[in-house]
Amino acid sequence: MDEGDMPALSALREGSYFSRLESVVPPHTAPGWTSITTGVNPGEHGVFYFYDFADSPRIANATDVCAPRIWDYIEPLGGRSVVVNVPVTYPAREVSGVMVAGIPPWFVDERSAYPTQLYERLRQSGYEIDAPMGRSLEGRPDALVRRLIRTEEKRVNLFLDLLKEYEWSFGMVVITALDRMQHKLLGKGPRADEAVRRGYHEADRLVGRILSSLPEDVSFLVVSDHGFNARPVAFYPNTWLSQQGLLRVASPGRTHLSRVAHDLLDGRFSWLPTRLTKRYQGAKTSVRVIDSIDALDSRAYVPGTDGIVVVKSEEDVGPVATGLSALRDHDGREVCKVYRKDQVYSGARLGSAPELLIVPRGDVNIKTSPTAKRVVSTSDGHGANHGPNGVFFACGENVKKSQESDLRLEDVAPIALALMGVLPPDSMDGRMVHRVVAEPERTLRLSPVPVAVARRASYAFSEDDEKSVADNLRRIGYI
Repeated sequence: MDEGDMPALSALREGSYFSRLESVVPPHTAPGWTSITTGVNPGEHGVFYFYDFADSPRIANATDVCAPRIWDYIEPLGGRSVVVNVPVTYPAREVSGVMVAGIPPWFVDERSAYPTQLYERLRQSGYEIDAPMGRSLEGRPDALVRRLIRTEEKRVNLFLDLLKEYEWSFGMVVITALDRMQHKLLGKGPRADEAVRRGYHEADRLVGRILSSLPEDVSFLVVSDHGFNARPVAFYPNTWLSQQGLLRVASPGRTHLSRVAHDLLDGRFSWLPTRLTKRYQGAKTSVRVIDSIDALDSRAYVPGTDGIVVVKSEEDVGPVATGLSALRDHDGREVCKVYRKDQVYSGARLGSAPELLIVPRGDVNIKTSPTAKRVVSTSDGHGANHGPNGVFFACGENVKKSQESDLRLEDVAPIALALMGVLPPDSMDGRMVHRVVAEPERTLRLSPVPVAVARRASYAFSEDDEKSVADNLRRIGYI
């Protein structure tokens, strides 16, 4: 923005409330967007990662969310919503309005939309949850960014069309291209960094399209679930856990062969129909780091790049926390801090949370291989990953014009409700409505907690779909 690459957001900042937005710990997509839309921390809403670790690992989905979301609060008051691509909303459920689910999974099927007849429209238009980003595109940064932006163009077109076709009082769309291009490109040289910059410019253009299409009396928020930064130091906590005898690697030879197959096939079938590419993104080519670890016999393991540590026995929690905290790089500097779950989360779902959480140093990138040569390395190539701070913009008639410094993800939902004239419930963790809303006393209506959230039946992905989701987690950079 300061360098003129994002004119739409720069103009928005001039007349809005603008703030840093502190993410959840760790700053991960699934719990982050769920906290944004529920106003509570992961210990209350129950989503901690793309996996649920309460029993054996399985892919998380919308039925795991144990707290009402923004659209649930306004529905009893007659509010209608248009919600597109919010993570952890699959399977899409009945709402007052329309919903197109986000990740996971990365494919679109009959459960991806409500009303269900919208699925045929998604299929015919070539709507994508994510653009294919295989090895064939990683070496061509400009082509990768163009491919990602094409996917976002389709998403924004759909969102704007739905706003015209449906009555609504709340609309939300998540644009994911910035996350994807930074996972793949950030910090990998001037050419890649310049492609990322162009990607930001294109994303800004899409935000500008949305802004220009809205009536003047609509309040408008821009939020991100986390930040992003280059991280040149690689950290392999699973390798350390393996060295301590706490982690068992499953079939390393088979894992190597699967990796070769994945690298050869990934992203090379994007021209095929979705019903076929879904198969190529599944069991035949996938390399699933969580599955290369023997989850039954391992006492502790790190399933992804954002810092969750699964520890099965309470007697191991202390030694693992102490050991990881004591690790130092070649200069003697601390690599990470480690927290117990009750130091970070609170709420009814605390018992389902992973036992430990890693917060790496700002230049340290967590990697999941359990067989690296060194636990901490500066010679494994450049990397990038989520950072702890995103951004928050609020613009509207009842919004203060201020440049405050700190809000949290949990503040977004109560602020959104207040701007729609709904008094946020005391059960929300967010407490910063007064900072953003100019006249909070105008929020006079209190919506009851919708019982429909508690009554929803649970959902489980099929084995093939779980394999597909796991493969795409690796493809994007989450494991």
